[in-house]
Amino acid sequence: MKIKTFFAATVLFGGLVAGLFAPPAARAAGREVPPDALRCLALAVYFEAGSEPQTGKVAVAHVVLNRAQHAGFPGGVCGVVQQGGEQRPCQFGWYCDGRSDQPTSSRMWQSAQEVAREVLAGRVDDPTGGALYFAQARATRPAWTKRLTQMARIGGHVFYR
Repeated sequence: MKIKTFFAATVLFGGLVAGLFAPPAARAAGREVPPDALRCLALAVYFEAGSEPQTGKVAVAHVVLNRAQHAGFPGGVCGVVQQGGEQRPCQFGWYCDGRSDQPTSSRMWQSAQEVAREVLAGRVDDPTGGALYFAQARATRPAWTKRLTQMARIGGHVFYR
């Protein structure tokens, strides 16, 4: 075997092995983002954190993804966002409040779509430390969070696991 061929094969094999042991976000970075998942995640970001700073939007997006990958929640981004259906109780109040889920601010909608695209593609790290829940930051901690561990406080939300 010639040296160049051997070197090329070694580099290719090393790249494949490195890809197997890379973090999930790095492995996902090259994958195509499904349009339905993008829309569901962007809507969640828009309605839950549309006026938040970028990190707050990213944090909300990661909670949805963390749930989608957790056995205790429905599979897939849309399954998580739509859990509980359009009647209360549901997981996300904006989804079951009976009002339109059409974004009205084009600037906030574009930002939410970009965050969703980047997070789904694995190009943004999870600032929540694997949180599965979030609540609005208030002076009093909501009762349902008492059994959970606080992971982070980002923007107007507190994130729990």
